[in-house]
Amino acid sequence: MDLIDPAIRAEINSRLDAIERKHGIRILYAAEAGSRSWGFASPNSDYDVRFIYVPTDWRRYLMLEPFPEVISLPPEGMWDFEGWDLRKTLRLLAKGNPSLAQRLYSPIVYRDNPAFLGNMRTLLAYAVPRAKLYWSYRSIALSHLSRGVQGRDEVSFKILLYVVQAILAMKWTETSEELPPVLFAELVEKTVGGTENESLRIEIESLARMKSTAATQEQNASKRLFPNILRFIERSLEETQPPVAGETTLSPSQLDGFLLSTLGLVGRSENAPQ
Repeated sequence: MDLIDPAIRAEINSRLDAIERKHGIRILYAAEAGSRSWGFASPNSDYDVRFIYVPTDWRRYLMLEPFPEVISLPPEGMWDFEGWDLRKTLRLLAKGNPSLAQRLYSPIVYRDNPAFLGNMRTLLAYAVPRAKLYWSYRSIALSHLSRGVQGRDEVSFKILLYVVQAILAMKWTETSEELPPVLFAELVEKTVGGTENESLRIEIESLARMKSTAATQEQNASKRLFPNILRFIERSLEETQPPVAGETTLSPSQLDGFLLSTLGLVGRSENAPQ
């Protein structure tokens, strides 16, 4: 079942077409990011469209005028569009950027090049930098905590939910070699399942419903509604440890080979992971 209204999907693709024409690029992949892809969008949530692109003419990489690594459109109503050049994307992939990892597995895709997406996922699976992902998710959780939870009597549904999501993803990386699920409900089910955690799970599901039905993006509630969540966050930050398993890293030659093959300048790199 399509999670996006056909009229909305058509409008998004029309805007992506306009971006390609204006900037002289070819969009390889475009997907929804943020709350809609995580499964807890509220009625007034934006459409956060994120895309990966290359120049239509590869020679722009050789010109004195730098080719833009980011194309970001000013927010317009419910539309929020941003794209990353493939070179930037590959550098972020090698570093274990959690936003990129989630986008590559978003359940809502607007532009899909199956060969490109399959190869990107292969690169990601070949060298999932679990320790880097752990520290990234931990940093996200601490940032939201300091900005919108600590020292406050009331908290934003959205901010607290973002903290919970980051904590669950952090805990996931401690023991699993796979990427954390993008859909929040699946992440909760696989990390907070079991009768011993029932009160915590019920509280998290209640928070997700509150966020999804909130009249505004920043609607607040008393922290006293979420005692199990707050204890869980504190305990997880104290007890969860980064994974100790060794990691495989992608070499510059593998990334260069993928870039060149995507541009059509060479065949598939012999060094590319299978």
